[in-house]
Amino acid sequence: MAPSAPTETTSPSSRRGIGTPGLVFFVLAAAAPLTILAGFVPLGMLAGGDAIVLGFLYPGLVYLLFAVGYTTIARHVPGGGAFLTYIAAGLGARTGSVAGMIAYVGYLGGQIGFTASASVFASFTIETLTGIRLHWLPIAVVITVLVLTLGLRRVGVGAATVAVLLVAECAILAVFAVAVLIQGGYEGLTLAAFAPEKWVSAALPGVFVLTFTAFVGFEQTTVYRTETRAPNRTIPRATYLAVAILLVGYTFGAWVILQAAGQSRVTALLAGDPSELVFTLNDEFVGPAATAVMLILVVTSFIAGVIALQNTSARYLVNLARGGLLPGGLSRLATSGSPLTANFVQAGLVLIALVIFAAVGADPYTQIVTWTNTPTIIAVLVLQILTSISVVSYFRRNRRRETRWTTAIAPALSAVLVTVALVLLIAQMGALTGLGPAGNACVIAPLVLAGAYGLLRARRVHPGRATLATLGAETIDPADRPDPRLETPTPDHHRSTEREG
Repeated sequence: MAPSAPTETTSPSSRRGIGTPGLVFFVLAAAAPLTILAGFVPLGMLAGGDAIVLGFLYPGLVYLLFAVGYTTIARHVPGGGAFLTYIAAGLGARTGSVAGMIAYVGYLGGQIGFTASASVFASFTIETLTGIRLHWLPIAVVITVLVLTLGLRRVGVGAATVAVLLVAECAILAVFAVAVLIQGGYEGLTLAAFAPEKWVSAALPGVFVLTFTAFVGFEQTTVYRTETRAPNRTIPRATYLAVAILLVGYTFGAWVILQAAGQSRVTALLAGDPSELVFTLNDEFVGPAATAVMLILVVTSFIAGVIALQNTSARYLVNLARGGLLPGGLSRLATSGSPLTANFVQAGLVLIALVIFAAVGADPYTQIVTWTNTPTIIAVLVLQILTSISVVSYFRRNRRRETRWTTAIAPALSAVLVTVALVLLIAQMGALTGLGPAGNACVIAPLVLAGAYGLLRARRVHPGRATLATLGAETIDPADRPDPRLETPTPDHHRSTEREG
């Protein structure tokens, strides 16, 4: 059995923590809006034409619904393990253990893919601007070392870094949008993409795989609970704000790109390399100088996403170690309060995977990215479904002064809607990975193995250890505890796992 990790006695209020803006920046950085709009919108236009515009609206609304139950249970289960904590609280430690391992492997795959993408775009940008051609793997090593260095610093340093990168990429998108609007697009501005018949278009399911993926990362707000000021207030604000910004930003951005392309020539523009569409349009409406800046910011956008995924994955390792699922040494913290051993292990695993992929000659963009990020999407959707079910189960057994909407109706609806999205994704998985059934089974295999390990390991965890449902509870600011007057006493045996402090 792994040794119990030492508890932290320092209140977050006594040290500098991150607030709502910092959490929102981490979420938006992980979503990488510039890379989504430049990379996903052209593919979505190929798959469903102007349906890509409303294609972003639907998942945003679904995730706003999911956030209702997600942030409600976060107020009553103060652990810092996010999905694994909340699933354990409502569905039991074994299910939580399975979820925790699946979550970690999913995020690990996401970071491997994002690092490969960042390296490819960095190589292309360097060659475009200087004529020097570099292999992607050495660039991946440099990015990983940079991200590791930032990960060891106080979490606020990482938040400030991703904030600067995020502001820069949003600024270049704003310049493009304003230029398109001022010039009236290619053939005049139109709201045809929002026409009534578009809301039930048969083309919508074809773009949902891309658009649901674009929101992955918004759930990371709860992972930083022990490093957040007044988390019971900050986390809900940051979660809703992040999803709302992504919903509006993606929908508006996709509409602007459609206006710049023009309905009459969009097919011709997409006939070449779809990944060049936004850069070509930026050349036309803003100018080549701005496009050079955009190329650089695409790289930094990916790097910001890698930073966010490194931070999240390292904290999952810490919480899995504290829950007894992984060796206790992974829970060691640096003097900054950030994960120490977990950050090094995370960076090491990313590098090992990339070196293996490079050794077998895998294409970093068309193969590594899809092979590693498809499990990430599947993992997150599965975890969201389990979390929604867990919210209903938890509040059915633990009476609290919360409305039926927040504890039953909203989470039940979100479970159904996210399940539909998961079915659509799996049905079109071959189109994403370019593999047959056997290849797709190999892509999903790491998630299955991780879940099996979590189930087996959960049976060996001593019941005297801190449970998954209380991870991080010892660091909650007393000032942030729920008002005891809002609690209804319950004899349920889970009661001991819900105290905040």
